[in-house]
Amino acid sequence: MMKWMKRIACLLAAACLLSGCTKSNIISEATQDYSDLPQPGPDGIVWEQLWEDWDEIYTDLNDFPYAETVSGGVYPEENALKFYILLNTTISREEAAQYATTVIKGFNDLISEQNPEYEPSSDESYGGYASQYEIYVMVAPDGTKADTSTWILEDTIPAGEYRAVSPEAVPTREAAETEAAE
Repeated sequence: MMKWMKRIACLLAAACLLSGCTKSNIISEATQDYSDLPQPGPDGIVWEQLWEDWDEIYTDLNDFPYAETVSGGVYPEENALKFYILLNTTISREEAAQYATTVIKGFNDLISEQNPEYEPSSDESYGGYASQYEIYVMVAPDGTKADTSTWILEDTIPAGEYRAVSPEAVPTREAAETEAAE
C-alpha cells in the first residue's frame, strides 16, 4: 500500500511540474528588427555572406596551402565575372588552373546554396549562375601581382561555354600594355 502511495505521489508531483506555466516565451509575437543583418538582393543572394564564405573556404591553408587571397566581382554591365587569385608561393600552371577552376565552381555553388534556382556546378559546367557570364580569371604570386610577366595564368571563358581554366593561358599582351600605361 505504501508503494502505491509513493507512486501516486510521484505521479502527481510530476503532473504538477509538467503542467506549470502555459505561457510560452520561446516564440514571441513581438516583431524583431533584423535590419542590421545583411539582406538578400533582388536575385535572392546575400552577397556579403557569400563573399565572406567564399574567401574563408578558398584561402583555407589546410586545403589550399598556396592561397593568399581570392577576390572577385560581378560586373553586369560587362556581363562578366572576374576572379583575382593571389598565391603565397609559386605553383605549377596545372595546379593554378585546377585551383582557379575549383574557385570559380565554388563561387557558383555558394550562390546555388542560397538560391536553388541556379544550378550547381558539375564536371561539365561552371553552374547556372556562372554560366551566364563571361569568366575572367587571373592567378599570380601576391608579392609581384603588379608585374604581369610574373603572372602564372590569365584566362577568359566566354559566357555559356564550359572548359576548365587552361594552364596554357598566359597573360595577354593587352594586360601588359595596360600595365605599362599605368
